Amino acid sequence: MIYTVTTSPSLDLILDLKDTLVSGGTYRASHEEIRPGGKGINISIMLRHLGIPSTALGFVAVFSGDELMRLTAAEGIHTGFIRVRRGRTRVNLRLKDQSAETRVNGLGPAVTSADLDYLLRKLNTLSAGDFLVLAGIVPPTLPQDIFVSFIHALEGKGVEVIVDSAPQYLFSVLELHPFLVKPGATELAAYLNLDLHDDNAVADALTLFHDKGARNVLLSLGSRGTWFMTEDGSRHFLKVEDQAPNLDRTGAGDSMIAGFLYDYLDTHNLKSAAAMAVAAGAATATSIGIARAEDVLAQRQKVIF
Repeated sequence: MIYTVTTSPSLDLILDLKDTLVSGGTYRASHEEIRPGGKGINISIMLRHLGIPSTALGFVAVFSGDELMRLTAAEGIHTGFIRVRRGRTRVNLRLKDQSAETRVNGLGPAVTSADLDYLLRKLNTLSAGDFLVLAGIVPPTLPQDIFVSFIHALEGKGVEVIVDSAPQYLFSVLELHPFLVKPGATELAAYLNLDLHDDNAVADALTLFHDKGARNVLLSLGSRGTWFMTEDGSRHFLKVEDQAPNLDRTGAGDSMIAGFLYDYLDTHNLKSAAAMAVAAGAATATSIGIARAEDVLAQRQKVIF
């Protein structure tokens, strides 16, 4: 079984505007949509589209948490969210006007040590052959080394861990040898002061992750392509040939993790799984919302090494 943890899930309210936003103005949306949000939830949604079951875990609160759980369950995903008493499940606004997209993210619930212990007890039930995906940022209401605690809870159980998060959280877990890490390119460039247009700099970054303990590293550079470094230290560059223009990149990186798992569970071939990861990311980037299985498989035919 695959378990995804989103420590601060959200409801994403997407509003399309006909006018360009100006501070202090009043606007009426031309279209609106609300989606369950958060990296782990997006991964579970893509897994569902690919026919793979998963359980989505995280913390929710009050009415916005109720709606999040309803929408997630409506996607066909099993949920194991923990309801907390303080704060609320965050509501994120995405305002899409004629020139740009403006995002405003909510704060999220206040998580107590008792809430955290409850989630750790749930993780303690995982067993050999399971995968745990830790995805997204850690909210300020949680210990910033919480991913380390999650992984320690699984020691000796034979559970494979995947971490898709900001560099500071990734580097905190590398010595625990996660199965796969996926840093975000923009955050990584800023964190390490790297120019990721330079292939030598990219190679240095991949090697750094590998040397510090990551067994496999997946680094997407968006439409420019993706680098993948395997356990044996070999590096591979993958790209979608003749990729269509992006429509909405939200969830594209998350879809890569789902595509990787979908293929790896079937083939146990790392390079094949990386190619499916690239296909899934491209499919979502060129779709509205998380892509469907047929779109992923169509993109897979265009992935080149």
